Amino acid sequence: MLKRFPAALAALAMAAAACGGDSQPAPTTVAPASTVAPTTSAATPTSAAAPATTVAPAESDNRGPVYLQAATVNGEPIGMDDVTRLVTVGGDTMSPEQFASVLASVILGRIIYAQAQSQFGITLTDEETEERIAGMVEQSGVSREQFLEENEVTGEGLAYFVGTDILVERIVDELAAADSPATEEELREMYDSQPASYTEVCSSHILLESESEAQAVLERAQAGEDFATLAMELSIGPSGPGGGELGCTTADTYVTEFAEATITAPLGEAVGPVQTQFGWHVILVSERTVPSFEEARAALESARVSDPGALWAEWWGGVITGAAVEVEPEYGQWTPQQPFVIPPAS
Repeated sequence: MLKRFPAALAALAMAAAACGGDSQPAPTTVAPASTVAPTTSAATPTSAAAPATTVAPAESDNRGPVYLQAATVNGEPIGMDDVTRLVTVGGDTMSPEQFASVLASVILGRIIYAQAQSQFGITLTDEETEERIAGMVEQSGVSREQFLEENEVTGEGLAYFVGTDILVERIVDELAAADSPATEEELREMYDSQPASYTEVCSSHILLESESEAQAVLERAQAGEDFATLAMELSIGPSGPGGGELGCTTADTYVTEFAEATITAPLGEAVGPVQTQFGWHVILVSERTVPSFEEARAALESARVSDPGALWAEWWGGVITGAAVEVEPEYGQWTPQQPFVIPPAS
């Protein structure tokens, strides 16, 4: 489910694993509450299929079917239909694991919808949600019907999950706007501890498969052979044909081990071997610009307020632990961390 859906909140991506798609943890994006309201409320109860088997609605004093409640969030009920009508998995039935995972997504969405409106006054229109969906469908290169089928969601389900994603984006925007400016001490600590974020390096590298190969190339470069020629001859990286040239950029553009080497390497001298996830590198730094604290201040302040992941994590941690969530035992057990709803033991 939601195999193409770019969920900003990692917790909501669990629905993918539940419904046979690829689980993609990842929190970021931010946006407002929506008129794509969190599915049904207690005022409009409906019966639906229970996980794993179809459950017939019970009768109550000849007054119609009893509302089949799966959970409550801050006193507001979530019915089984609020879950099952969002996805198209297994026809009219879902396994307990699938149901628990989608139920968790609905619970988290309910919390986000409520907080977006009550704490930030964020509202989301149907038009905004539809515009986002239209863009996703267009980017996928398939029809809307195919998009829904591939992601195993209904039209209502897609609107709900996309609306939640937009709300997360806008909440993060609100958190960033309200974030207090960094103090002088915080900025100086960042300057001392994060030189890669503001140090610009102009570098080249030769990528090899083994440490021994990298050591042999390093010795040739140190003996005076032309670095670019060695890169064109021996590098297995995509920059090899261009002499290993990587251009000029802040060191934090690169993975940590590579970045640290570019910051400490003597200018004009080949260094290495440096191991990263890509292989073994011989590195040559031709230029390096290290701004003073005052020169780096603006970049440090920007980095301080542009960390949406940290802002979201801090805010969400308080919200999720403060939410009053109860899951009916036959459908699982609530926990304020992934997987959020633990399916019942078989």
